Amino acid sequence: MPVTNKAKITEVKPNVDWGLYMWKLPNGRLLQDGNGNYLNIPSRRHDITKITEVRNAARDFGKPEGELHFEPGVGRATDSEREEQEERMIAGEILDNDFGAIADELRGMRKRRGE
Repeated sequence: MPVTNKAKITEVKPNVDWGLYMWKLPNGRLLQDGNGNYLNIPSRRHDITKITEVRNAARDFGKPEGELHFEPGVGRATDSEREEQEERMIAGEILDNDFGAIADELRGMRKRRGE
């Protein structure tokens, strides 16, 4: 019987109340403009004012069909911040907001120390 080493991957979502509200279309994709920028509004979870802003913006884009999507622990990045993050990824460094990678690195450090 052949042995396979299939890695089990688990997405780690941060348990925080801040992030981005976005608009998910009926096909499951997030609403974007013609330049590929996602419709998003920084917010705290359950902020009625921000939720209304996202709904109104989606309607103004001509896409009222869909639903709200909240991505916790995510913030906007400027072009220069994005370039810096891409450079760090290429160099194999952990990104500041990659909670799963940070948790894995901490577990590895503890294991190496024998904790």
